[in-house]
Amino acid sequence: MLPKALNQVLAAVALLCALPAAAQVMQISVSVPGPGAASYMPVALISKIGADRAEGAQVRVQYVPGGGAAVQDMLSNNTEFAVVGLSAAMTSRLKDPRIVALAAINDLPLYVLLVRSGLQGKVKTVADLKGRVIAVHSTSITTKTNSQIVMELLLRNAGVVPDSVRFVSVGQRWSSEAAMLAEGTADAVMGDEPHASRMVADKIAFQLVHLGDPKTAAAIPGGSFLRGALFGRQDRIEQDLKKAETMVRIIRRTLEWIASHTPEEIIDMAGIEDPVERKYMLETLRKYPRQYSRDGKFSTRQLQDTEVFFRKSQADNSAAQTLKVESMVMDRWAGRKD
Repeated sequence: MLPKALNQVLAAVALLCALPAAAQVMQISVSVPGPGAASYMPVALISKIGADRAEGAQVRVQYVPGGGAAVQDMLSNNTEFAVVGLSAAMTSRLKDPRIVALAAINDLPLYVLLVRSGLQGKVKTVADLKGRVIAVHSTSITTKTNSQIVMELLLRNAGVVPDSVRFVSVGQRWSSEAAMLAEGTADAVMGDEPHASRMVADKIAFQLVHLGDPKTAAAIPGGSFLRGALFGRQDRIEQDLKKAETMVRIIRRTLEWIASHTPEEIIDMAGIEDPVERKYMLETLRKYPRQYSRDGKFSTRQLQDTEVFFRKSQADNSAAQTLKVESMVMDRWAGRKD
C-alpha cells in the first residue's frame, strides 16, 4: 500500500498529464449557406456522425445567408474554412488570390429556376424574365453567389443581357424564398432542392429550369460544373497544414459515410424532425443519388466544365476569361480522378 500522500501526488500528476490531451482536440470552424439546403447536408452531418471526433477535432458550423457571406467569413478570419459553390469562389478569387479549393463536395448541381405562380402562362421561357425581378442567394455589388452566376448564364443563353433584370437578395431558406414569391416581391427565384420541390407542390411557384435534369444540363455550357467544395485561405493553410489536412479528412469521412447509407438513415442521423421538411429532403436524396461526391476527390473533367461554365456566365468580365480553375485547386489531400 502506498502512503495516502503519495497517492494524492500521483493522482495530481495523472490529472496534469490528462489536461494537455483534452487541449489537443483541434478546434475547426467552417462557414456554410443555410441551414436546410440539401447541397450542404454533408457539413451538417459532420458532428452528427462523429466524423470530426474520429479525427481528433471539433468542427463548429456557422450558417450564413449565401456563398458570398461564407467566403467573406473565411477571408475575415471569422472562420477557417468555407463550403460554397466553386464558381462563386472563382469570382472572389479574382479579387483575392488566397482562396483555394481543398475537396469536392457536390457532384450534381441541383439549381432550380422558379417563377411565381401568378405568372403562369406569361413566363414560358427564360427570355420572358427580361425586365423582371429575380431573387438570388445573398447577392452584393462585390460578390456573386453561385445562384446569380447560374442565373446570368441562363439569361445569356436565352439572349438576355443580365443587366436587363433586377437582382435582389434572398436568404437560402425555404421560408424566405417562398415569402418573396408568394408576396410578389420577386418574380422568380434561382433556388435549390428540396425547397424548390416544396414550393412547386404548394403552388407558390412553377419550375422553369432544373439543372438536375441531364438534358437541361447538357444544353448549358459547362452544365455539369462542380457545385460545392471546401475552401480555405492559402496563407492560413501554410501556417497550419495539419488543420487543413484534418478538415479534408473529416469531409472525406463524411462523404464516404453518406455513400454507404440509405436516404432514410441520412435523414434520421441529420435529425430532421419536421414532417414536411423531412418529406422533401428524403425525396431529393432518393431522386438524386449522385448529388454528393463519394470521396471528395476532384474530377479533372468536372473542373474543366466548371471553367467553361464560369467564363460563359461572365462573358463581359475580361479577368474571368483568363482565370484557370486549376490555379486555385489544392488537391494534395483530397486527390484527383478523371
